[in-house]
Amino acid sequence: MKPLIGLLQNLRLRLLLAQARWRRKPQVEVHASSSPELDLVFVTPPESAKGWILDAICREIGSRLPGLKVAYCRFGSPHPAARSHFHSHYMYFVGSLQFQRALPAGRHYVFATHLEPEKHRIDDRLLAQLLNLADGIICMNRALRDKLAALGVAAGKLTVVVGAADSTLFQPHVRREDGKVGFCAAFYERKSPDRILQIITSMPHRRFVLLGKGWQQYRRFEELRDAPNLEYVEAGYEAYPAYYAQMSVFISASQLEGGPIPLLEAMMSNAVPVASRTGFAPDIIQHGVNGLLFDIDSPVEAICRLVDQAFTLDADVARTVAGCDWIPFTAAVVETMGLDANVSAPKAGTSQSTAKS
Repeated sequence: MKPLIGLLQNLRLRLLLAQARWRRKPQVEVHASSSPELDLVFVTPPESAKGWILDAICREIGSRLPGLKVAYCRFGSPHPAARSHFHSHYMYFVGSLQFQRALPAGRHYVFATHLEPEKHRIDDRLLAQLLNLADGIICMNRALRDKLAALGVAAGKLTVVVGAADSTLFQPHVRREDGKVGFCAAFYERKSPDRILQIITSMPHRRFVLLGKGWQQYRRFEELRDAPNLEYVEAGYEAYPAYYAQMSVFISASQLEGGPIPLLEAMMSNAVPVASRTGFAPDIIQHGVNGLLFDIDSPVEAICRLVDQAFTLDADVARTVAGCDWIPFTAAVVETMGLDANVSAPKAGTSQSTAKS
């Protein structure tokens, strides 16, 4: 049934694209509005995905734009005209093209982290053609920019803005030889849960902490939870800095990523990263200098050796990501969208949780 649904969706989208080419500006044309009252509208995840990291990223950006009139509209609900629209996922832009007679007035930008064609049932090349209907695509890593360019997205529409974290929240600490090895991820199969469990059980001489949510869904959760050298923690985001401060090494073992943002949080906390070559890990980690990288198909034994090696790495990791704060990230995003804005730190207590990554 799923392949049939995917086929029908792709046929509908191809028809939409054909209409766009035939009529130049069919469903892609915007509602007329001489002077939108809003400067920026964030198209955020639907209510069913409230709390997802994309929701938090939108609010991290918006909280640092005190001089702009900003609104947040959940995908699937009508959103107003604005000078610029930030679609926090490429499927929100595609969905708007598919289900609305016309897009709201203003320029439309798409934030993209990674592609999942099977999950979203859309062919990569068809997606690329639809993304060409946007004013710009903001990629969170260089690998995605290169992939979209290879798929046919116009190079002039593609911009890279590597992710960010709050440097005022995640402060560097002195690493210890007996410090913990950390993971931070919500449960998804693409996070490599089996590999995480294998690393933990293969290194009884190391203490691990896993910060996350939803791991009860993991078929081997009891085995993971009962590992004698692991502490599994579900905590509020305000508690995360204290857990990062216990880590000397941080592992990102994912098969597919756009970031992950917790990698930056850990590095800001001065933990040495050991990360798979996906997302923005290769953009911020120089192998052997401020961390260690491994291929996504690397054997567990090789990853464990890198973990032990990471404890010997003498580097000021936090200094190497000092520029990856939300303020420069926000400035780069609004510049890409052509908005003239003063970017400043948010009011106390308005930083958003990025725990569900």
